[in-house]
Amino acid sequence: MKPTAIYSAALALALAVSSAFAETAVSDAQLQKFAEAYRSIVTLSKEYAPKLKSAADAAAAEAINVEAQSKMVAAVQSAGLSKDEYQGIATQLRNDPALLQRVNDILQKAAGQQ
Repeated sequence: MKPTAIYSAALALALAVSSAFAETAVSDAQLQKFAEAYRSIVTLSKEYAPKLKSAADAAAAEAINVEAQSKMVAAVQSAGLSKDEYQGIATQLRNDPALLQRVNDILQKAAGQQ
């Protein structure tokens, strides 16, 4: 399994469709939580990519992938969102340029403070 598997897992987590959340307005507080979770997921993706690349075999790679996905879900929950809420916001971002800009603004502001 290649490092792209971990990125695929992150993308699947971020972009899976959640119909229950798809039409809901997103508050600034929810976007802050989403941005925090997103940053954590990106960090985890970078951490696990080399581990996947160096996995001895497919079974080891699968175990690493499962561990990474579990940590990504935990990161989302630690940020104060459910997996469905995170996925719902991610889905809305694909279809709402203004919402995407709000998230980008939050991420840029956070990057400037580090």
